[in-house]
Amino acid sequence: MEKTHPSIVFFSGGSALNGLASELAKVNPLCAYIITTFDSGGSSAALREVLNMPAVGDVRNRMLALADIDSHEKANIVAMLNTRLPLYADRTALYGQLAHLANGSHSLMDGFSEIVRKIISERFALFIELVGDSFNPVNASLGNIVLAAGFIANQRILAPSIAQLSRLIGVRGIVRASTVDNGHLAVRLMNGEILAGQHHFTGKESDPVSSPIEGMWICSGIDDPWPRSVHASSLAINLVNSADLIVYPMGSFYSSTLAALSPQGLGKAVAAKKCPKIFIPNMGFDPELLGHDINLQVERILDVLRMDSAAYINFDRTLNYILIDSENGTYQENQDFSALEKLPVKVIDRRLVSDESGGLIDPRLLAPVLMELAETGGLQN
Repeated sequence: MEKTHPSIVFFSGGSALNGLASELAKVNPLCAYIITTFDSGGSSAALREVLNMPAVGDVRNRMLALADIDSHEKANIVAMLNTRLPLYADRTALYGQLAHLANGSHSLMDGFSEIVRKIISERFALFIELVGDSFNPVNASLGNIVLAAGFIANQRILAPSIAQLSRLIGVRGIVRASTVDNGHLAVRLMNGEILAGQHHFTGKESDPVSSPIEGMWICSGIDDPWPRSVHASSLAINLVNSADLIVYPMGSFYSSTLAALSPQGLGKAVAAKKCPKIFIPNMGFDPELLGHDINLQVERILDVLRMDSAAYINFDRTLNYILIDSENGTYQENQDFSALEKLPVKVIDRRLVSDESGGLIDPRLLAPVLMELAETGGLQN
């Protein structure tokens, strides 16, 4: 069957891409997002500790950003999935809220059809049965709980839970986890320090790193930084195989973009796919990019992809374009744009920052550039 829209595949995580994802959803339902599952902080950490599972927070975040909230019922479901239990509350009271969700009597389920109420309440009931009183419900994300319960209900496979929830909220795009395995991220800093656990180096739940990140790998746990093999999901590889455009987008550089690229098999898949590949560097401040100009970021992307096969994977196969706004963009480390000319890629300089975007990339300006590249296979300055 002939495609009605070009397939654009993003490697990402977190919330930095949500605005662009929402903008593209208006014009292209075939945009796909391969999402990292290695978060070790916040609500995800509590779920991972109890259920020994991948992190689902970034997957939930992207799905909700793509939901069809024009539908009244879907908007109600999204509102419930977006809700967190209180940060300061009695544990018994919090479990009481979960119990109301499990029997379908919670006010957050007002406006649900009977079939939707049944599906969602069964997920909460299963979750309570699984965790007993071992789970700390403080500030817990209800969307994460629903995805986690679905993961367990489907023989510890995340894809069916994502697919079911995507249908319930009308996700306008394709969301896939980058791996089916359970792993964590570890980094080595230039000063020799090793940090295991994503939350230790993102600058969100702990102080930003004081020395530049020199390398990143996947490990077994926050107490075990030794590298381990984690395999890409077959669904993620299938998305790459059908891509018309592959994008390494803005977002937390190591914990989102590179993390999503890291599972074994994605490097070979990206290198084998003959389509344009583009990198969109961050604007503003990213704690993970201390000491990283754009040239070094490009090297790091290649380093991660080449972990699959150093001899086979090179620039020609993995990166063709870098998209910047040299006039209006604010880049970390005082970027020397003339240095980009030394890279064996084409630099595209376009207006990406608007008067309303606060010095960051405006999705309304970026979306048509990506659609142009996906539809034509090439960009002109």
